[in-house]
Amino acid sequence: MLDTDIGWHPGGLVALVIAARVVPNLVVVTADETRGRRAQLARHMLDLLDRSDIRVIAGFDLGGEDRFLLDNEHPTPTFGEDFLERVRGLDQMIAAIVELCESARRTRWAGLGPMSNLTAVISRLPEITDHVMVTQLGGTPDGHRGRAPVPEHFRVDPTSAGLALRALHTPRLVLGDRTDPDALHIPTNSPLLRALEHATAPSWAHLLATHLRAWSTRESIAWTRHPLVLSAALGLPFVAFDTERIEIHPNAHLARTRHARPMQISSTVDHSAFLSWTYDALRV
Repeated sequence: MLDTDIGWHPGGLVALVIAARVVPNLVVVTADETRGRRAQLARHMLDLLDRSDIRVIAGFDLGGEDRFLLDNEHPTPTFGEDFLERVRGLDQMIAAIVELCESARRTRWAGLGPMSNLTAVISRLPEITDHVMVTQLGGTPDGHRGRAPVPEHFRVDPTSAGLALRALHTPRLVLGDRTDPDALHIPTNSPLLRALEHATAPSWAHLLATHLRAWSTRESIAWTRHPLVLSAALGLPFVAFDTERIEIHPNAHLARTRHARPMQISSTVDHSAFLSWTYDALRV
């Protein structure tokens, strides 16, 4: 299960492309939905990748109108009212995810955005926590660089982040201090971006390049943190984890505390091997 707020940080769309190309049994649920636009973008990209078999479920709409990049200058395609009707209804969304999790013996959940969808599923069926393995893009607890800021996707819905992290047995967090080194940046002059933009590249590559270029007008750096979380959720060996005791504050800030609850926290990353896997998966 890929739970992603695609259409904002470009790493989300990078992760979707990689997942579509390497994961046979994939389901996509959109986090921090905004009027169905993230679901539309996901459906369009998956169709370009010849993965019409992958189900897209629109998740909770958290009012993220300003957290959607491919708009106005870079509009996503319109699929009409029939598609929008299929992705409406939070009860239907929760029921669909619950059904999928119940039918699978073990579900790998890659959380790349706010944890609202997962919290809703856990609230409906708490026993799902027994067979859902959650790997979540997380913050940076105290202890590395002083009091670290709450990550954006936790700030969007801190209550859901707190509930989910408390309900899960031993969630795995890929932390910001491991996902944002220079080695994991995609510079605007990178060979990868040039390959995606090449005239002979397929349509999915052009859409991904458009997103990366659009992001570069806002921020000078694009990270590959989202596919790193995906790789960890798939059980690939690029990220190592240690068990630490983490306190969850009401605003979803995380802090290392001796008597708090145990979580699996990312400790080291094999950047070279991860980047090789990423570039191979994005090869055009």
